[in-house]
Amino acid sequence: MSLDRIIKFLQENPVGTFATVADGKPRTRPWGFMMYEDGKFYFTTNNTKEVYKQMQANPNVEFTCSSREMTWLRLSGEAVFTKDREIKEKIVSSNPGIKQLYQSADNPILEVFYIEHGKASIHEFGGNPIVEVTF
Repeated sequence: MSLDRIIKFLQENPVGTFATVADGKPRTRPWGFMMYEDGKFYFTTNNTKEVYKQMQANPNVEFTCSSREMTWLRLSGEAVFTKDREIKEKIVSSNPGIKQLYQSADNPILEVFYIEHGKASIHEFGGNPIVEVTF
């Protein structure tokens, strides 16, 4: 039940902020959640970007997003890159923005990763997490 609530929140609020570590300092940027599949939270990037290099050097990442009601989600763990063609195809075919950027799942700069050894939680202002799961 808790995991279902996390997934639903991400689907309803897919755009947020993604953080990596570069030279021992946090780096954040706008980002979008792609999908949940087979126990994994998937995201995409481009292997020519600094963020890709940052995740290669230090896979510890965090994604946050919030709702209009000012409830927010925090998803953190380790970025693990995958070459799974089926997953890439699902992401490209289901997301018009990704399709426009990369044209196909075979684009050599398209990278897909998921979060492993992680924790996801939903919070409201002034209180403890209302939902928390580890995966």
